[in-house]
Amino acid sequence: MKFVLLTTFGNYIEASIAVSLLEEEGIVCHIEQENISTLMYMASGMRLMVVESQAERAAEVIKKVEEEFVKTIHCPRCSYMGFTIKMVTESHESVLNKLPFGRIMSFMSKTFTKEGTTHDVKHYVCNNCQKEFEDLPS
Repeated sequence: MKFVLLTTFGNYIEASIAVSLLEEEGIVCHIEQENISTLMYMASGMRLMVVESQAERAAEVIKKVEEEFVKTIHCPRCSYMGFTIKMVTESHESVLNKLPFGRIMSFMSKTFTKEGTTHDVKHYVCNNCQKEFEDLPS
């Protein structure tokens, strides 16, 4: 079986929930770099790997669950319940700078990363006041 990267997670809890959801749907998957990321907060995160032939279905399952979940969150600005996910392209340096010790990692990664490398990052937009958040409000 050939595994492909579906997505990455910054923490073990989110990654484990995703694995459980996918396994309930009969999708074969596992977390890669789990131990390293748990010990050291790595910029690459924990990699959710799925069987290549099931990747499209896995992406649909994760997207649907996430879209339903963000509809249940209250906006801290206007108290309205409901968010939309917006994908934003950010530079590799910008993404790393948000992490603990990110500036050091950003400096070091310039040696190993192509200039102009970007990442798609999720932002969350309130469906009422349109305020955009980098992290999902708690």
